[in-house]
Amino acid sequence: MNNTINFKMPSPTFGGSTGGWLRSAEIEEKYAITWNTNKKNIFEMPTGGSAIMAEGDNLLYLAKKEQCLALSSQLKKKFKITNFKIYRIFPNGEVQYLHPKDGVFPENVNEGRIGIGNIKYNIGQNDNPVNKKFTGRATYE
Repeated sequence: MNNTINFKMPSPTFGGSTGGWLRSAEIEEKYAITWNTNKKNIFEMPTGGSAIMAEGDNLLYLAKKEQCLALSSQLKKKFKITNFKIYRIFPNGEVQYLHPKDGVFPENVNEGRIGIGNIKYNIGQNDNPVNKKFTGRATYE
């Protein structure tokens, strides 16, 4: 799997919006998402507005990783595009490959992947909060 980013990739056509790439991305870090598609499509930008993805390779810079993840979800569900990659780009030009790191999306089970913060029962099995009130125990204990 190629985990490097080609900065010469074309960007989607986007007229702009009130949100998006903030000035802080220049002094802190920014995020990039790349994908490949066989036809042009109009998609919703996670920052608001619409853009047209280029046929072939696409490179889009965003201010937050969550915006890249939101766009990746749309690419997967609406356009059936799964060949996207998300990167963190530091102000010094260093690129860090972020997602999907081991080739498997986070919502899927992968052998050796350890779940963090999982609760082994559904919400209907939670104890009634009134039973814990004034007992000194937290509601999550």
